[in-house]
Amino acid sequence: MMQADTGEQAGLRLGARLRWHGGTYRVLVLQGAEVQLGCLDEEGLDARALVSVVVGADDFALLDEDLQELEQEQVTDTSRLSVLSEAELKLVRDWERHLREIDDGVPPDAEEGAVPRPGYDPDRFTVRQRLAAKAAEMKALGFRHASAGTIERRRRAYQSRGVFGLIREIVPGSPWGRTDERVVRLLLAELKAGLGESDGDASRLYERLQAAVRREHEAEYDDLMISRATFYRLLGRLGINVASLHWPTDRRLDEANGAVPPYTPTFARRLGEQVQIDSTGLDIIAIGDDGRPVQVELTAAIDVASRTIIGAMIVPKVPGRGPRGRRLGGRATRSFDAVLMLAQALAPMPARPGWSPRALAEQSEMPYADLVACDPRMAGATARPVIRPRMVIVDHGKIFNSEHFDDVCRMLRIKVRPARERTATDKAIIESTFNAIKRRFSQYVTGYTGSDLKRRGKHVAEGPLWSLNELQDLLDQWIALDWQQKPHDGLRSPFLPGLTISPNRMYAALVAAEGHVPLVLTPHENRKLLPFTRLKVTDKGVRIGNRTYNSEALQEYRNRHSGIPGQGKRWQIRYSPYAPRFVWLWDHTKDDWVEAEFIHQRLISDEWTQWTWEQATLTVLEDGGHKEDQRRIAREVSALRERARKGPDVQRPRVPSLFTGPVLDLDVPQADPYEGVPDPDPAVVVRAPSLSGDAARILSAGWPGPGLMAAASRPDGEAAVEYACEGDPAPAGPVERYGSLSLHGSAADVFDRLHPRTPIERWSADSHPSLDDAHDEEDGEET
Repeated sequence: MMQADTGEQAGLRLGARLRWHGGTYRVLVLQGAEVQLGCLDEEGLDARALVSVVVGADDFALLDEDLQELEQEQVTDTSRLSVLSEAELKLVRDWERHLREIDDGVPPDAEEGAVPRPGYDPDRFTVRQRLAAKAAEMKALGFRHASAGTIERRRRAYQSRGVFGLIREIVPGSPWGRTDERVVRLLLAELKAGLGESDGDASRLYERLQAAVRREHEAEYDDLMISRATFYRLLGRLGINVASLHWPTDRRLDEANGAVPPYTPTFARRLGEQVQIDSTGLDIIAIGDDGRPVQVELTAAIDVASRTIIGAMIVPKVPGRGPRGRRLGGRATRSFDAVLMLAQALAPMPARPGWSPRALAEQSEMPYADLVACDPRMAGATARPVIRPRMVIVDHGKIFNSEHFDDVCRMLRIKVRPARERTATDKAIIESTFNAIKRRFSQYVTGYTGSDLKRRGKHVAEGPLWSLNELQDLLDQWIALDWQQKPHDGLRSPFLPGLTISPNRMYAALVAAEGHVPLVLTPHENRKLLPFTRLKVTDKGVRIGNRTYNSEALQEYRNRHSGIPGQGKRWQIRYSPYAPRFVWLWDHTKDDWVEAEFIHQRLISDEWTQWTWEQATLTVLEDGGHKEDQRRIAREVSALRERARKGPDVQRPRVPSLFTGPVLDLDVPQADPYEGVPDPDPAVVVRAPSLSGDAARILSAGWPGPGLMAAASRPDGEAAVEYACEGDPAPAGPVERYGSLSLHGSAADVFDRLHPRTPIERWSADSHPSLDDAHDEEDGEET
């Protein structure tokens, strides 16, 4: 019986336990290239096979006595010895000599037939006794860190990884110090598992590492687990920055899924072979359709081969209002915007008035004469090539995963390939292009906000701002004038690799090699790019959202069967969110379109969009109106466009509402002064006497009229007080007035002037004793 070299290299030895093809076996015989296995399973069968077949199986693994999988043996890294100093190499070799004496009984340099020294004979002493003897010997020789536990740990490292294991245990500065590889693997696994979680301190990671080591290696926990100080040193050796644990979640995920060196650039040989599409915030505030400042979002497509921006579209980014599921007025990039951008890429962009002459294709490096001969639409076009995409790379956003976007790409024979999740390198070209646009375009536009709120300038929204259409015009001109004609670092001349060239020059070189066949979309075909819904035509027409459309031509399809199985009388209706004035019914039997107009279009005197209609609907709902009141909403759309055209009222001061903070109950309850007082009974209330004349005339008269008091002179010099009631004659003698009364001032002033007149009080006491008593109690004195 002979053990083969292949078996030894694979770790197979007599008596070794292994897993193979789902069964558990023991090695019984090794002979040449064959191995005989005895099955350890109850219902299993013994086997005889080639060693290469056994060790090459997918589930092959060596097992310990408890049938647990052992770590695979590795070839010792002898190159590590060449970088050690003489002292370090001598220390490693000395430890190797002592450790082999513990296992073999004699050192490796002993002569043949040598007898083990006392205390090291494997047949007479246990491993624990040999370790204790070696510990005492090494301490006597002056070795540091030579306790029985340290010797046992280094012995296991030497048995599993040879000299390389000793180097990691003994020599400082090794990649992981003295930390076991299994602990390092668990640490990296815990670090990866926490990428998508909320940020946390390194102490949390250390506690999770403790739990993982206890869970996976409970029996060896005390030997494997490292201290907290060693843990932080290990993070440094692994290149893990402790501050990175507090990075935003998106940044941590992007960093973990980033490109791994060596970096390989995205490569394409043909125009349109790979087009990358994505959306991002443009970091600019513009004036929206309602005349208010709004954030904007950019959706762009770039050809990888030529780095040409074949399409770019700016849309407002406005949150909607209302409960979830029924929000209105929200606006951001939608699937129709991506489709519209693809349609834009298939047609030349005409130059607009006021643009620089250098932005024209005629003045650029594009083969203008050949392009005009091929496609007459290129006459007067901007310096932006027309490239038909063959394949587009998109992310997992809703706008690119929509059924509408997928249907249009299939109709245009464009393949759609989604990028991997959280892997920005799959569309690195468009990501880099966005950074360049923000650096070379956005920061020079008024209304630039910076990348976040911390970098935003003060009062940006209060300054002069461009409208959405003006901002789109500026971006289109910048693409034709700057981006397409400036040398790009990612483009090299095929003849002079050291020379960077512009996207337009690269386009000229590639289009000369493969040619150009334009795809001209007629209005008839363009309508097939619009979103659609299937509706039944009634006598009132069709209804999309809360708008009704009708026409005489549309009425021909009223209650008419579509002829499509499962659709009944529902016909395909196409509409444009940017021009909702008309809708089109597609008659598939004739391949023709039937147009219908919004029934209340006459109430709207301007162009409008789906977004302005939703804003007007919100205004009507907030005023107590109804969503189905189309007339009122149409008038509100017209008023909204008129307000946006006039702009804000600069004469009206902007008064901010008061900030009161959280509502607190600060009012102290006051006692009711009338609490316990019974309500008066109207039956016992005495009616006050009425005046016979005007109050102003009576108060200013020279003699007391009815209802007034006067004083007549008496022989004894005392004044006699009389009250002239209604019907009494005027006094015959001279009358002395007690001052002139006036109605000017408050009622309190009038009664203050009357207060010194004790005859009033005397009269009150005579006529109404109860009032006199109440008056005395109120003043606290008797009259």
